[in-house]
Amino acid sequence: MKVAHIEVPGLRIMKTVLAVFIVMIIGTFSQGLLRPYEMAIVAVLAVQGDVVRSIHEIHNRISATVIGGIIGTIAMCIIYITKSNIATIMLIPIGVFLILYFCSKLINKNEYILIACYVFLAITLDEVPEISWIYPIRVMANTIVASIVAMLVNLYNPRRKRRIRIEKEK
Repeated sequence: MKVAHIEVPGLRIMKTVLAVFIVMIIGTFSQGLLRPYEMAIVAVLAVQGDVVRSIHEIHNRISATVIGGIIGTIAMCIIYITKSNIATIMLIPIGVFLILYFCSKLINKNEYILIACYVFLAITLDEVPEISWIYPIRVMANTIVASIVAMLVNLYNPRRKRRIRIEKEK
């Protein structure tokens, strides 16, 4: 008779589930200000195998979110004011170009590109009932709140005997 061996979930799995649970609670009770769906995705992506990588990932995610959010907000305002399909068709590629150029050439942070483009496109292309400055803030807040929750959850390690020393990468 064969005995099946079922492995106990690791700490990273449990931390990820806990981070998703917490952001779901925050998002659900935020009275529509935050979106649990978006926050859960960010929480899953933000919990990394170790704290240093997690903090690095969260820093990148928040920085990229702000870049995409600023460019997206400017483009969204222009699109909203002009109410023109031509403006939309022109501004979306221009915004993507600005993000690509800024991240890769001006600040040399290629790791920001994907998230910044995602946030930019979420702001400019999402069909939202209220087009205002509140929507870009909501998109950025989802990422920032979920990233902070994921980082705080990831800091907990019951096996750790000493304090964490976080050093900035060179």
